[in-house]
Amino acid sequence: MPTSDNRARRGHGLAAAFGYAFDGFAAAWQTQPNLRIHAVVAAVVVAAGIVARLPLWAWTAIAFAIALVVTTELVNTAIESLVDLASPGEHPLARRAKDVSAAAVLISVLGAVAVGLLIAAWAAARAGGASPGMI
Repeated sequence: MPTSDNRARRGHGLAAAFGYAFDGFAAAWQTQPNLRIHAVVAAVVVAAGIVARLPLWAWTAIAFAIALVVTTELVNTAIESLVDLASPGEHPLARRAKDVSAAAVLISVLGAVAVGLLIAAWAAARAGGASPGMI
């Protein structure tokens, strides 16, 4: 069966696996506006963190929060694509699958916001001269 997919040329090694992952990310980037919004927000957070000269522990939390949000958005996109393939028409179970995967993204975003607010509060307390025991 002819296909424009270059999987047959790539093979199954590590380089091929990375190629498929980059193809998947590129497809999500092109089709999912929310992924691009997450990227802009992440860039703003990173810029603010650089200006605030955050310590390593804060960068660790921020990196994990960003990774979690992007990962859940990608999984949500994959689930939506599979649901659309398996159930092109309206079906309550298809709707539930999409809603639950969207809820996972929402929960990860809320967690990332909580991380950001806690780090911002810590940075504000540090800048305001809070005693070491307070921060």
